[in-house]
Amino acid sequence: MINIKLREVRLNKGLSQQELADLIGMTQCNYSRRENGKKSISDIEWTRIAKSLEVNREEIYESNIHKTNNNNITNLHEFYIPSFILNHLEFLKNENAVLKERLKAFDVHSK
Repeated sequence: MINIKLREVRLNKGLSQQELADLIGMTQCNYSRRENGKKSISDIEWTRIAKSLEVNREEIYESNIHKTNNNNITNLHEFYIPSFILNHLEFLKNENAVLKERLKAFDVHSK
């Protein structure tokens, strides 16, 4: 399971995986495995990560495995888009609407 809260805080702090990995004394590859849920994050690592991100551990901590009723491991999140990207997409959508209106006005005046 992707550690969504961790990823969002890291991105909102403007840190790449490489930068955070350097701060906690880990390779980017190993950090990526942890953030993407391919390897569990130890208690000590959660503490180091929280300290490096300057947040309380509770703000980023997520349990490593979610199970369904029949005990099969399942990914509860198909994908995750950070809020700053969603905000930018909304901005672009609005900008696109403005440009379409300008284009319509230009077409009317050119005929």
